[in-house]
Amino acid sequence: MSIITISRGTLSGGQRLAKCLAMNLGYQIISREVLTEAAQQYGVSEESLARGLEQPPSFWDRFRIDRQIYLTVIRATLCQLVREDNVVYHGNAGHLLLQGVDHVLRVRVIAPLPYRIKAAMEAHGFDEKEAEAYIRKKDEERVMWTRFLYGVEWRDPALYDLVLNLEKVTVEMACHMIVCMLDRPEFRMTPESLRQLEDLYLANHVRARLFLNSKIGAAAAKIDVTATSGIVHLAGVLPSETFRQEALATAHALPEVKGVRADWLGSHVEPL
Repeated sequence: MSIITISRGTLSGGQRLAKCLAMNLGYQIISREVLTEAAQQYGVSEESLARGLEQPPSFWDRFRIDRQIYLTVIRATLCQLVREDNVVYHGNAGHLLLQGVDHVLRVRVIAPLPYRIKAAMEAHGFDEKEAEAYIRKKDEERVMWTRFLYGVEWRDPALYDLVLNLEKVTVEMACHMIVCMLDRPEFRMTPESLRQLEDLYLANHVRARLFLNSKIGAAAAKIDVTATSGIVHLAGVLPSETFRQEALATAHALPEVKGVRADWLGSHVEPL
């Protein structure tokens, strides 16, 4: 089976499409639940996660690692939630969070501004001018957020397998088109694509634990973590040998880790 990610602007119909797909396919819907699960799994407050992922970055964000921590925690949690397959995810850039996993069908939903203004007026009680301002603000925040975290343009069609415009295509028609695409072998889970998902989960799970280890903390940002079939690879340069040994011990202690390779993980004393 498959994993479907839906990217959409505010009030573009993505939530309705997710519900339609779940009903037709018997899939589970995941959205903000990933924040709740991440908070429980990693001990980070749900409010901090939501704020860190949804608010637009400021100038000072480029000098902070909070968002790196939040992103790592969210990615690890999402990977864990979709391991059972048969999932529709609409939320914070799922197509980017699950990059490198072949059986993910990446869908982008767009709708003309009048369609979205009407939806905002109905949902929030705005007048027309307020609704338009609200939508433009939310869209700009998403553009800034994905540019800051991923270095990509959120609206770039090349990031998606399918772009659907709901101006003429109904949600039911869009749902049918996606269901038909899922019959294609390109979007079915294979042993290789499952391994990709497991590796992505493990790498981010280890990195999250490194970040959240008070003896390592911000120094974890200096460590590049990858995984291959349960073997974790650590690379980078840490401030001291004490940090290096703590990073190795943290990775080794996780039951999911079968082995740790750290040939390219070094240390040096940073000048005061």
